[in-house]
Amino acid sequence: MTKQETIGLRAASFALFLCLFWGGLTPGLKIALEGVPPIAVAGWRFLLGLIVIWLWAVAKRVTLRLPRGQWLPLLIFALIFVVQIGAINIGTQKTSANYAVILLSTSPLFVAVLAHLFLHGDRLSLRKLAGLLLAFLGVASIFLETPPIREMLMGNLLSVLSGFLLAIIYVYGKFLLRTLTAIQIVFWEMTFGVPLFFILSALLEPSERHVTVPVALSIFYQGALVAGFCFVSWMKLLKRHPASKLTAFQFSIPVFGVILSWLLLGEPITLRLVLGVAGVAAGIILVSSDRSSDQLGEH
Repeated sequence: MTKQETIGLRAASFALFLCLFWGGLTPGLKIALEGVPPIAVAGWRFLLGLIVIWLWAVAKRVTLRLPRGQWLPLLIFALIFVVQIGAINIGTQKTSANYAVILLSTSPLFVAVLAHLFLHGDRLSLRKLAGLLLAFLGVASIFLETPPIREMLMGNLLSVLSGFLLAIIYVYGKFLLRTLTAIQIVFWEMTFGVPLFFILSALLEPSERHVTVPVALSIFYQGALVAGFCFVSWMKLLKRHPASKLTAFQFSIPVFGVILSWLLLGEPITLRLVLGVAGVAAGIILVSSDRSSDQLGEH
C-alpha cells in the first residue's frame, strides 16, 4: 500500500486547479447547449472522457477486465449514472449555470445522509448535522432567489436531483470498490452509458445541430479535460494523499462555478447567490472534515 503523504503546497494547488475545471462544468455546459441538445452533449462528453481514460489505462498497463459476476452491478450503476447526467444537463438548460453548479455541489451532503443509512461505521455526527443545516440554508437561499418561472424552478429541482443521484453513485461505488478498482468502475460506467446517451438522444431530441467553435471547444473541455484528465489526475492525488483531506478542496467547486458563470456568461452575482454558495461550501467543509471520502472522485 502506498504511503500517504501530507498535502503540500504543490498538491494543494493542483487539487484546486482540478476543482477549478470542475467548477467550469456548468458554464461550459451552458455554452454547449446553445448548439447541441443536452443528452447528445452527454454522449459526446463521455465518449471523449472514455477515450482519455482508456489511453491512460493502456499507457499505465492498468487492467480494465472485469471479474465474473460484476456485469449486472455495473450495468445498474451505469443506468443511475445516465439518469444523473441527464438530470444535470437538462437542469442546466432550464436554469442558470451558477444555480446548477451550487445545487449539484450538494452531493457530498447527500452522501453523509446515505452513508449514515447504508454504510457501517459512517454515522452522522454533530459536525455533519451542522454542515447539513448550513447547506440547507444555502440551497433555500437559491430557491428563494429564483424568479417565479416554472422552467427555472424545474431546472433547479433537476440539479438537486442530480446531486442526490451523484451521492447514490458515490455510496453504491463504495460497495463496488470492494471488488473493483475506481478506474474499472468509471471506465465501464462510461462504456455502458455512452451508447445509452446516443440512443436516448436519437429517440427524444431534435436532429439538428449548430456546432460552432465555442460549442465544440466546450464539449472537448467537458469530455477530454473534465471527464478524462481531471478524473485520472484526481486518482493520482488519491493514491498519494488522504482522501478525506482531498475531499475538503471540493468546497471550492461551487465558488469557482459562480465566478466562471459571471466571467463567461455574464450571470450576475447577487447577495442571495453569495449566501447560497457560502452555505453549501461551508456545509461541504464540515461534512468532509468528519469522514473518509470514497475514491471515485468527480467526473
